[in-house]
Amino acid sequence: MIRFNRKKMITRSCYAVLVVLTGWFILVLLQFLRWTGVITMNFGADSQIHQATWSTEGKVLMIQYIELLGYLLSSLLMITSSFRLMILCLQGINSKKIFTRKNAKLLWVITFVSFFFTLFYTNIPILFGNREIQFGSNLIVSPLTFLIMTLLYESAVSISEENELTI
Repeated sequence: MIRFNRKKMITRSCYAVLVVLTGWFILVLLQFLRWTGVITMNFGADSQIHQATWSTEGKVLMIQYIELLGYLLSSLLMITSSFRLMILCLQGINSKKIFTRKNAKLLWVITFVSFFFTLFYTNIPILFGNREIQFGSNLIVSPLTFLIMTLLYESAVSISEENELTI
């Protein structure tokens, strides 16, 4: 019978998430460089990595700039806070203390930023000439999912702290 090693599984999962986050960062960087015209390489006809169509109208151009900055900032905040959370989890595995207040605070940051990330990600077509701001169910579902996970994690932190006090 194969012995199930939970510590190995969690460690491998954290490393896999770190690899995915690194790939996401590279994608965001390529998108930004291509949208602003710094690089001219084409990545595909229907991908979101092609030259942005900047408007000549002042108000529309301002909305496009807000979209670009909002997407970049929310993406970078999601990536860095998630990366930090994975590093803290890896450290917590070694010290056998994963459920900490510091991790819970990072989850609250991710929960808050996920709303803005979803809003700006949904509206990327604005950079390519679309003139509609879109609001969909994903704007509620994704942050709500993070909120539920964060509240469950907060409960686990409280239980963990209680157990430390009784021992």
